[in-house]
Amino acid sequence: MYSIIEKIKYYFPHIIIILITLNDSLFVNSWIAPGPIVNLKYIIIFYFSFFDKERFSITFLFILGLLFDSMYAMPLGSSSICFICLNKIAIFLHKKRTRINYQNEFTSFIISLFVTQIIALFVLHEFGKAPLEYSLLFINLIFTTICYPLARYFFQYLFRLN
Repeated sequence: MYSIIEKIKYYFPHIIIILITLNDSLFVNSWIAPGPIVNLKYIIIFYFSFFDKERFSITFLFILGLLFDSMYAMPLGSSSICFICLNKIAIFLHKKRTRINYQNEFTSFIISLFVTQIIALFVLHEFGKAPLEYSLLFINLIFTTICYPLARYFFQYLFRLN
């Protein structure tokens, strides 16, 4: 039987990502950009999918994406597609790496984030009514990439996954 502490430790990423999804405005600096500068959802999904592929189920990511889309008036299913693609890309890249070190992990994160941002851009361009600002997407990509090492060391300290 698992203890309460182990259950809390296991479901901590789920709780954090739900809280971030419900109140993404905590991480929005509205005078710089109308959206999140650092996409913490992508960092959490990538990290735990890369090191523990069964942490987030497809159903959980799909419902989380629908919740996010409905709260922020985005095309329904666009975030779900991005979350699931990020999860699958992280799992695929982890399987393809024979030796996992920080450089391989960081390169995998950049590739996954770039592909996910391209998918998000395509879906929002095809189905969204709001005009896209490519500079904000690029800023989001840069700042999320910069913040990944900090989040990685925080998660390593808490969970000791690798």
